[in-house]
Order: sequence, then structure tokens, then C-alpha cells
Amino acid sequence: MSTKEGIELELRLEGEDANEDSLEDLINWLEQAGIDGLEVRKKESPPTKGDMGFWTDPNTIMTMISTGIAVVQVMAAILQWQKDKKVTVTPKITDSDKEMVELNSQIQVILDKMKNHK
Repeated sequence: MSTKEGIELELRLEGEDANEDSLEDLINWLEQAGIDGLEVRKKESPPTKGDMGFWTDPNTIMTMISTGIAVVQVMAAILQWQKDKKVTVTPKITDSDKEMVELNSQIQVILDKMKNHK
């Protein structure tokens, strides 16, 4: 029986400067933030008809975070990163566990405050 450990968070960039360079910059920023248990990777989508192999979404990354505290640390790092950029980062928990539903709503409150603060 395999259990998924951690919280999977999808981060999507939107806005005037949302592109692959910004995404790479955010990935590097998060990796340098020193957040325990954080894994970052580009989001892969399965091939569609006519495509060969998987493709990565140039505006989306997936993170695996070990704890709820780390989620807050990731949000703080994102806030700091996007300060001087014309990019909005929209996070979404992709876990469907019941515990995640409550955490997702708490994170959504934080995100709404982040968006309104900008």
C-alpha cells in the first residue's frame, strides 16, 4: 500500500510577465529558500493526439511540501519573489484527501489576502 507523503501544490503563473523564464526564476527562488521537504518540478501533461511524449506547461510548476508549515513558508517565498514582477502566482492543492480540503480553504484565505495586498 503506497501512501502519498506531503502536500502537492500546483503553482500557476499568470500576468504580463508569465513565461518560461519567470517560471525558471521562481523554481530557482524556491529551491534557494531552504524550505524543508520541498520538491519542485515542472508540470507534465500527458501527450495529446499527434504529440510524441509528455510536454511541460511553461506556466505551471508542481511542488511537493512535507508539512502545512512548509506551505506557509512557500507562500511567504512566493510573496517575496513576485513583489516587483507583473506576475500573479495562483496556487492550488491537488491532493484530494479530506484533511487537505480544510488546509486548502485556509490557504485560499491566505492567498486572497496576498492578492488584495499587492
